[in-house]
Amino acid sequence: MSSGSIASRYARGLFEFCKEKNELESIYPIIHPLLEILSNESKLQDVLEDITLTPDEKISLIERVSGSTLPKTLREFITLIIKRDRADILFNVFLIFRRLYLNSKNILDVELLVAEELSPSALERIKTRVAIALNSACEINVKVKPELIAGYTLIVNGKVFDSSIKGQLSSVKKTLLEKKFDNR
Repeated sequence: MSSGSIASRYARGLFEFCKEKNELESIYPIIHPLLEILSNESKLQDVLEDITLTPDEKISLIERVSGSTLPKTLREFITLIIKRDRADILFNVFLIFRRLYLNSKNILDVELLVAEELSPSALERIKTRVAIALNSACEINVKVKPELIAGYTLIVNGKVFDSSIKGQLSSVKKTLLEKKFDNR
């Protein structure tokens, strides 16, 4: 069985268990930042896979990194994964859990790429406009990409809406190259 399908089974199991115990709303706010941390800190994943550390040491590390004590359900779940030597799928489990949660709440997953950091008020205005335009609640993950020069790129369910200077320059370049070859 592939690690993707194994991660999917664990994620679905955690999701269904949390749903049954009415703990989705308390678990998701902890999993979401953990997902970001695992995404940005590859060394953490290496430490979690280190066989010299005990499961309790690994759980303690996760709690220190997340800045909070894990709820019993999540603590036991992560312990189960670690004891079964499956720490390598933890990121994918959390990623799939997040997708299941957002789908169950009819929330769109939106990624906003910007050239520079946004103020909290600007981010709120963007969230409101995107939610109105898409006629749906959305969760926006902002990533700063200075190479965009200015503007933004919005990714909604895999569809890209590029309003960045870099995107416009790329479009002009493509058009000029096409015209150059058309004139030959």
